[in-house]
Amino acid sequence: MTIFRHFLGAYGKVLALIVTMILGVLLPQLHVLSFLVRYLLMIMLFLSFLDLQIQFSTFRQGVWRVLLANLVVAFASYAVLWFFDHNLALTAFLTGIAPTATASPVLVSLVGGQVPFMVASVLLTNIAVALVVPLVLPGLVGADLQISTWQVLQPVLLVMFIPLILARLVDRLPAPAQAVFRRAKRYNFLVWLLNLLIISANASDFVRSQNAGSLLPLVQIALVSLLLCILNFALGALIAKAGFRQESSQALGQKNITFVIWIALTFINPMAAMGPTFYIIYHNLYNSWQIYHFEQKNQA
Repeated sequence: MTIFRHFLGAYGKVLALIVTMILGVLLPQLHVLSFLVRYLLMIMLFLSFLDLQIQFSTFRQGVWRVLLANLVVAFASYAVLWFFDHNLALTAFLTGIAPTATASPVLVSLVGGQVPFMVASVLLTNIAVALVVPLVLPGLVGADLQISTWQVLQPVLLVMFIPLILARLVDRLPAPAQAVFRRAKRYNFLVWLLNLLIISANASDFVRSQNAGSLLPLVQIALVSLLLCILNFALGALIAKAGFRQESSQALGQKNITFVIWIALTFINPMAAMGPTFYIIYHNLYNSWQIYHFEQKNQA
């Protein structure tokens, strides 16, 4: 029994993440719960923001480098692949242009990182990308598209600022009430698992519903998405300022995929959404490894 408890202590979280993703893949019918993802994310962000202190100096700690790298990777991948396949180039652009995920502060809080850096990155990259995409996408697609910047930006702002405001209101409560909310932070990982289950089921359902033609384009998209995921996490660490290597890597690597999938389905075609869909799987696998690595380090 002691060995079993030690095994769970060392590997419990990463096993839970892997099993959750497998269940999501095997149960694509759970995609009907996709409407819960936004609200579960807001709960996780609220708990992560309870002890958050944001200062303007945070925006000088390499966050601008993340934004620049975000844009460069997207446009460079489009330029390279355009010579081979225009549709593949569009898929790569959408995958690369996705801004920092609103869930990234939660992941960083789970592995002992600096949440203010992630919040600054989420705000900066999401606002910037929401301004850039409506301007450049019609030219890349070669069509007369009408994309509203506010339509793109509004969901991100709501998901970020409502939990942030509520977390700041908690500071005005009596100390015993604040303690109740802070004790609830221990359940953040369980909420993360539920969210991951639904996201994995949604990705599985999407892949199954769109895989009606040749497998070759799907394989090409999956490989391009994998390369972009590896590049983003590695480049984020490479460009980081001292002391923010993990945060910069996460800010560039973990992406707001829902945002670009919506753009692909609304303005391009379902196949263009496959790159971001595969990216969901890749960056969550890497997130699982990070949690495992953090747990192992703490066990040592």
